[in-house]
Amino acid sequence: MPPKHSPSITPNTALGGVLHYGVNRVFHRNHPLAAHIEEIYYNGFTIIPNVLDAETLRSLSDAIDRLYTVQMQELGGVALAESIYDANNVRCPLAYDDQFIAIAKHPVMIDLMRAILGDNFVLMMQNAIINRPVEGNYQTRWHRDLNYQHWTSSQPLTLNALFCVDPFLFENGCTHVLPGTHLREEFPSDAFVRKYQVPALAPAGSVIFMDSMLYHRAGQNISNKPRRAVNHVIGLPFLAQQIDIPAFVGDRLATDDFSKNYFGYRWRPAPSAKDWRLAKLPHAK
Repeated sequence: MPPKHSPSITPNTALGGVLHYGVNRVFHRNHPLAAHIEEIYYNGFTIIPNVLDAETLRSLSDAIDRLYTVQMQELGGVALAESIYDANNVRCPLAYDDQFIAIAKHPVMIDLMRAILGDNFVLMMQNAIINRPVEGNYQTRWHRDLNYQHWTSSQPLTLNALFCVDPFLFENGCTHVLPGTHLREEFPSDAFVRKYQVPALAPAGSVIFMDSMLYHRAGQNISNKPRRAVNHVIGLPFLAQQIDIPAFVGDRLATDDFSKNYFGYRWRPAPSAKDWRLAKLPHAK
């Protein structure tokens, strides 16, 4: 029981039931995904479930396995599998299969990108990931998806969208995150990592959104089945694409103004001063 003379405390409903003082600014977004946006800003990640249906997941799973074989064959059948850095990755699958274009333009993902990044953003990278049982995985090492960068920004510059094709479980090597590390320049100590790492557990069909500066890693898959996912890195246009998507696929994705911006057509460097001016002044001769 409380002390006899303890003060009565009632929730402050005007501030959402959380008591505080000396606070002049409170996070607020009038958006259907406001709670997820807030988690990205403060924790560096959020999970939205039930984004993809079972039929889509089955189709993506088959396509990822098929395209991995295709990309191994492009390199002679052995180089990709033997690469410690790129084994079990399918690079830019949207160039091979249109269902990955649909995933790259999924309305939930695009809506969240607009809410955080604004109207202009570009798909910097899409890759499909296979975390296989037992095999060594370079991605089990902690990293940022903007590699080798030790700085922070008051606003997110790039975001990851990781579509869970299979369930993300501890046993099959789900992604692990270090909440809040997108706000610090340096990588934390071993003791901090061991204490505060969090497994991002999620059912198949979920999307894990992260600030790309959040430290994260894949877990070790100790199950008997592979875990698949489709990752996207989406950022502001002053950052370069990993693969030049317009050069890779040609003009077939330049179907409307949004697609021209999003897939990078608008942001490609001009080959000459004249071309730059013609792009800005279409009426010029």
